[in-house]
Amino acid sequence: MAYSAERSNAQSSGILDHISGFFGSLAGSVTPTWMQGCSRGVRFVWGVLWIAIMYFMTPSRCGRDATEQERQEEASRLRKKCADRALELILSLKGYYIKAAQTLCGAGQFPPEFDEAFAVLLDQCPQEPFEVIADIVERELGSPISDLFQDFAEEAVAAASIAQVHMATLKDGREVAVKVQYPEVERFFQMDVGAVSFAMQLIGMGSQVKEVFQTMQDNFKQEFDFTAEARVMRQVAEQVLPQFGHQVTIPLPIDGAHPSCPSGLTATMCTAKVLTMERLAGTPIRKHVLPLMKMYAEAHGMTWEELKRILETKDMTKVDLSNPAVRRAMKMGEVTECQSQMLAVGIKVRNVTSRLLGNCMEGCFGATPPKWTKQAVPIPLNGPRLARILYEVHGHEMFQGGLFNSDPHAGNVFMMPDGKLGLIDYGACMRLDEDQRTHIARMLIAIADEDDDNVAPAFWACGFRSRNQDPRLALLLAHVFFNRGPYPYDMNRLAPKVGMPQAADIMTLDGYIRGGKLDEIEEFPGHLVLLQRCAMVLSGIAMEIGAGRLSSAKMLKPQAELWLKQRAARE
Repeated sequence: MAYSAERSNAQSSGILDHISGFFGSLAGSVTPTWMQGCSRGVRFVWGVLWIAIMYFMTPSRCGRDATEQERQEEASRLRKKCADRALELILSLKGYYIKAAQTLCGAGQFPPEFDEAFAVLLDQCPQEPFEVIADIVERELGSPISDLFQDFAEEAVAAASIAQVHMATLKDGREVAVKVQYPEVERFFQMDVGAVSFAMQLIGMGSQVKEVFQTMQDNFKQEFDFTAEARVMRQVAEQVLPQFGHQVTIPLPIDGAHPSCPSGLTATMCTAKVLTMERLAGTPIRKHVLPLMKMYAEAHGMTWEELKRILETKDMTKVDLSNPAVRRAMKMGEVTECQSQMLAVGIKVRNVTSRLLGNCMEGCFGATPPKWTKQAVPIPLNGPRLARILYEVHGHEMFQGGLFNSDPHAGNVFMMPDGKLGLIDYGACMRLDEDQRTHIARMLIAIADEDDDNVAPAFWACGFRSRNQDPRLALLLAHVFFNRGPYPYDMNRLAPKVGMPQAADIMTLDGYIRGGKLDEIEEFPGHLVLLQRCAMVLSGIAMEIGAGRLSSAKMLKPQAELWLKQRAARE
């Protein structure tokens, strides 16, 4: 039976490689764009279909007398093999397919084996050869790289779904980061979207990911024009830095208004395909918190990778609530700046004391000191202070500027040598008109004040719609999305008002939110989707840096109140 399984898998892989290669060569040889797009779509759909056939048709290694655990292990092995094949297919197509896999990874839509295989796409995507990148840069900027740059690193420091980033130095000595869009990634976008959506329908996931794909499609279009990102970057900097310049820094684009732009050679170093910006000398904030996160994971009997998967899971029904670390995180409240400072002092005292003890044991008694006396515990960041700054800055962007970054994840936040926070990547920004800002402000204030009677009307005014406009669903959703997530205190307080049992578990809560027990969601407008994403990401960063579980509504309330006062004064 084992021989048959391996033989079947080998045959499946060979056939899939042959068919994928055929459609890949077709994509490169057929000239019309729509034909090439169709061939990519056919290649993807056929690849997904063949992986599904391989999964269901591959003979099992388990005999009739196999235990349930053995059957589960065999099923997991087969899912892993299918996940690896799916990853190969996605990497060969690149572009939107990588973006789709990144979005769905960890969302609870795939088995864990697929999430594990696709996780590599979250950290580092495949890079284009430097020759390709150099050709794009020179064609876009109209001059040889040697005329524009003092040096240009051939190895990319980061690679994402549509672009990769190289470090470089301009002729005047300014260090910059150059973001270069992959060739042809935009050309097949629309057809790639259709192919992925169709493939999800084939495997029965169409209804589950419909809203995700629609929102992603609308946002992804904006990311293709780097000149728009450059304008947004400068606009946000001009709005934020006058008030928060002593706490944050935002890199400026090397455009025509920048003094380092070599005006004699080019009018700007930011085009639709190339974005050149000031380089920040800081380090990602996640590197500062990683040692403490690993210690936290080890203290609760798990690896850092397992804890990271829990933190990044978007579908809470997939979280193992039997794990003590998860239960503790769910019940964690807000950490004050005073508590954070006391922790830092305690760790410093511990490090000094352990070092003195180790030296004393060696010098005075000739004994070998324990390993822990030689291992200093990293001093934690003042997480509450940094979280407050991030919320204040993004609240200012939302309400005062009407333009906010919807994806301020930890990889886009840097700790600068001077103690400031560096904020990068403004490719996923959302604009809010004055009415939208007003409605959002009222909703956040009602949530923060536990003014439950006004939460649903404010949520509806923002554009949320359900089939029966049941205020109970609006109240529950608003708190889960914009307060503290499924925080026990909030859920227990709301339970009598929405007809939900006290101390409801995540599965029960999911039934009230998505299972139709109260009502069915019909419309969740794009600006609310991105606002919810921003709130979720900021809340996640706060947890990572040790600020505890913060209420996004409460943290954004001061800026919301300021906006309402300003608008009332004008009217």
